[in-house]
Amino acid sequence: MSDEEIQTMNRAAVVRTTPDRQPPAPAHVAPTWLGPVLIVGIVLAALNLRPAITSLGALFEETRTGLGMSGTVAGLITSVPALCFAVFGVTAPRLSRRFGPAAVVCAGMAAVATGLLIRPFATGAAGFLAASALSLAGIALTNVLLPVIVKRYFPDRVGTMTGLYSMSLAAGTSLAAAATVPLTAALGGSWRTGLLVWAVLALVAVLPWLPV
Repeated sequence: MSDEEIQTMNRAAVVRTTPDRQPPAPAHVAPTWLGPVLIVGIVLAALNLRPAITSLGALFEETRTGLGMSGTVAGLITSVPALCFAVFGVTAPRLSRRFGPAAVVCAGMAAVATGLLIRPFATGAAGFLAASALSLAGIALTNVLLPVIVKRYFPDRVGTMTGLYSMSLAAGTSLAAAATVPLTAALGGSWRTGLLVWAVLALVAVLPWLPV
């Protein structure tokens, strides 16, 4: 066998034993719209974490009279927020692992909006209680997972985003407590209308989470 044939065989062996080198996979780049949309979504979600509670507090006597609630039922309604926070807050991490935190927050905001839309039209205490529980379940889920969203998508701005989230939560609490009675009077004086107003804010809060 000639030297030229030996060199050719060696080169072929090297080619066969050298693994194919694939180009590195490109790093995942988040779309440019994601950050601004998430900021809007976080602010709107935080604004909706308390109006379902504080708006009812402002009109509780009117609601109790309108639905003919007994003292026992009225006491039960005031205890529902703590119960829902305990029950549904515990399930939030499990749901987040299965569906993703953004999807659960979106579902939570949809639950808040649905409950707030239904409860002003309730004709009895049971229906009102069920609709309130639905809203509070959504609030409990969102309340647990918004900090998770902040840490996941804004790891370099956790302090800033947490401050923005906290200010929005406080603003929603104060706004519902202060504005519910004047809005009710301006819209005809019905407690049903006064409670229904806050469903609009909750519906708006769902929109940014849909593309996310």
